[in-house]
Amino acid sequence: MSLFDPKHEAMPRDRLEQLQLERLQALLARLRRKVRRHREQISDVHVESLSDLGRLPVTEPEDLLTAFPYGLFALPLREVIRLHSAVGPNGMQLVIGHTRNDLAAWGRLVARQLAAASVSDHDVIQISFEGGDFREAAGYALGAEVIEASVIAEDPRHIEYQLAMLQNYKATVLVTTPTNAFELARLLEARSIDPQSLHLLTVLLSRPVPPEDREALRTGLFAEIRCNFGVKAVLDPGLCVECTEGNLHVNEDRFLVEARDGELLITTLCREAMPLLRYCTRIECEIGREACPCGRTGAILRPGRRLDGQLLVRETPLYASQVQEALARTRAAGHPFRLELSEEHVRVLIPVTSELFSDTMRNLVDLKKEIEAELRSRLGTGAEVQFFSGRE
Repeated sequence: MSLFDPKHEAMPRDRLEQLQLERLQALLARLRRKVRRHREQISDVHVESLSDLGRLPVTEPEDLLTAFPYGLFALPLREVIRLHSAVGPNGMQLVIGHTRNDLAAWGRLVARQLAAASVSDHDVIQISFEGGDFREAAGYALGAEVIEASVIAEDPRHIEYQLAMLQNYKATVLVTTPTNAFELARLLEARSIDPQSLHLLTVLLSRPVPPEDREALRTGLFAEIRCNFGVKAVLDPGLCVECTEGNLHVNEDRFLVEARDGELLITTLCREAMPLLRYCTRIECEIGREACPCGRTGAILRPGRRLDGQLLVRETPLYASQVQEALARTRAAGHPFRLELSEEHVRVLIPVTSELFSDTMRNLVDLKKEIEAELRSRLGTGAEVQFFSGRE
């Protein structure tokens, strides 16, 4: 088994739970002193064991919006050296802060994940994210520095350029999104390029994929496929490690996880800048603590569907309400519409009515362009507009 930090990754459960309790109690003391919201909520709550966790209040994503931007920070802004954004309810922006110690810990947590995928100081890592996601790329770069692997300091967004870099730099590890990985596999097939001609050994995906997709990518890229699972408002990457058994182990020395009514809740035990107490992730999840042959003792996550209607469209988080808000800024404001959303596209279906349209095709074309431009501007992803008869 490839353990970067065996002291914590394979810590016996009794010692791990004692460590969690000590860190939870220290966290509560910090929150009482430094975060007014928590001081008011937990001033009279005392935790003597992990079984008392349910007595503590939860933190909803809406609470982060209410406190936007820095209301939940536990330190003054001058001590926060990195700010990242995350998508909150209905597409609203959340702000996540990190201190220097937070970033150092982040790098070591990602190093655990890379080591579990057999990445070492002999590897060359290419990081390619759909849309150039700086936050995730930064996390993987930190982890790669810890294990002293070589990182290509460029995020090639164009798929042709990505292939050229894989060939020229002889990258052995590709960190990317499932969408991007499939595009690369299709490009290799279209160009009749043997994937074995590349030097790839491992492809690390930004999120879990079904077994059939994993097998298709393993064949199409001729590389071992590993998956990550993270929560943007908590940590992504670095929350989990996928082991050789395909299990997602939580780094439980730093995160306390629980399932409440099937929803994953996470407490950040050690984060300095913006600690979160029982954060409601809006993700369906099962948690297992059975023994794993890999030797890791951290809880095993089995994440399921989103509980808040969030979808991924070409890896971009999207809510139906965002589409409605975008339409409200066009000549279609206030008129009915239907949505077809999938991982690959956004299609907006608008009925043709005499109230909205004239009888000229030119007006229809102009309105289609207007709406599509507004959707792309506000959503950050392409969308297709189609008109249909109001009688359908």
